[in-house]
Amino acid sequence: MSEKRSAISIGEGLTIVANLGLVIGLMFVWLELRQSQTQLEAEVELNIAGSYQTALGRMVDNPEIADIMIAAYSNPESLTPTQYLQLTSYHAEWMVLVFATYQVWRSGAVEDEVWDQHSTYYMLFLQTPWMQEFWRSLNHDDLYPRQFIEELEARLPEPQTFSIPD
Repeated sequence: MSEKRSAISIGEGLTIVANLGLVIGLMFVWLELRQSQTQLEAEVELNIAGSYQTALGRMVDNPEIADIMIAAYSNPESLTPTQYLQLTSYHAEWMVLVFATYQVWRSGAVEDEVWDQHSTYYMLFLQTPWMQEFWRSLNHDDLYPRQFIEELEARLPEPQTFSIPD
């Protein structure tokens, strides 16, 4: 009693449909995860940008900070001890922002371009020989990983001199 099978049994048909459903479901989950990752990257980048804008905005909103930065660029010897302490505090705020950006970049949550762009904001403050010496004098080794400090050292711009109009 041998009959040739020419049709797919109901059980085989259900197995094929179930496997197709599984593949389609996995593709849907993959697309959702991809979309979520893209949204997360955008949110992280937006938060980082907002933090830098807030720090820059403080300088615009607070003329004393701008005056300290101008003195640090044009005549650092004129800084009072209080201004020097304020400059150190402002620098510490920026270092926290740059380090947070570095950690997010190293985790792969943002692209290289985001790290380049945001760390460049900080490098703008370190364009004079005095500001670079000030930066090196703050002993970051006790606060940040050596790899991070080396990354910033490699990014330091060529020192320039500025004359700021009165």
